[in-house]
Amino acid sequence: MESNKIRDILSATLTPLTVLAFLFDGSIASAHNVHSAPHEVPAAIHVESQLDVRHLIRLFRESGDDGHLDTAWALLEPQLHGQTPAPGVLVDAAMLAQSRHNFSLALELLDRALEQRPHMPQAWLLRATIELVRGNVHEALDACRQLRGSTALVAITCHARVAIARGDDERALKQMTAVLAHIDEAGTDADRLAWSLSVAGDAAAGHNPKLAVSLYERSLELSESAQVRSALVDVLLQLDRLDDAGAALDRGSAALPLAVRRLIVSVRQGREDEVAADIGIADQRFRRWIAHEDWLHAREMARFYLDVLPRPALARRLAAKNLELQREPEDLRLARRSASLPAAVGNKRT
Repeated sequence: MESNKIRDILSATLTPLTVLAFLFDGSIASAHNVHSAPHEVPAAIHVESQLDVRHLIRLFRESGDDGHLDTAWALLEPQLHGQTPAPGVLVDAAMLAQSRHNFSLALELLDRALEQRPHMPQAWLLRATIELVRGNVHEALDACRQLRGSTALVAITCHARVAIARGDDERALKQMTAVLAHIDEAGTDADRLAWSLSVAGDAAAGHNPKLAVSLYERSLELSESAQVRSALVDVLLQLDRLDDAGAALDRGSAALPLAVRRLIVSVRQGREDEVAADIGIADQRFRRWIAHEDWLHAREMARFYLDVLPRPALARRLAAKNLELQREPEDLRLARRSASLPAAVGNKRT
């Protein structure tokens, strides 16, 4: 890994004085008084299954295949009964619950983990994520402020996500540029660095899409993620770089968000006839889910009926259903595009 690669991407974004100013900004100053938290050491009887669960969670992030979540829950669920589960087990279970949009259960599991380890960084970071998905920005900020046992990179990235949720993308990008310009790439965990780069990409997407593309691509070089690849494709579509969007999709998995975007690219390229059969299959599947009131993939379904098979009323209904489940910036933009949300409405409790 080239140690100056991130600096090359970000070098034109901030002057040195601005970098230092944001590194020591009062809102994130507490992030610099942190230490590395001790790693969770689960009981020996649970080591193998817990490692399997984390491997399955990683596979889900890479592929978007919900089946990995089901398998992981089957491994983990028995450990939640009987004797008190270890905090790491509870956090893993909360991550699975969050991935299936069962936010109440996820928060309950995190509460149980934090009763045992009040300063557990993984638990507070996941709580911040869940609160952001729910649109509870103040609660997410409170969780970020508890990241005393984590690194500055993690804490600042958490605060930057809050800034993005508030609509202050420029501030978030400056925060991320500052910290990324001063890290030791070789000494930083690849997954953690990839996550921070993707958040920087989210911050850049609205007003500097070319920079966002570079940040997302750098993130994906370090760690594959269906979510990050979807974000990359969306920015390439925004730039009307259809061939590049297709190439990015060719390197991705068969995850539903990517599958929908493959159809979007085909339609944008005027190749509807070539993918007509796939469009019909997707339409049948989505209508079956709708009939069963299965809204887990409402976001992707709304995109399909907006950009692939135009059904404005159905897209509006699905975007509204999705907004009941999650209120991240992407969800708010989707709702506005479908005209199911007034332009002035933003996250609740901002």
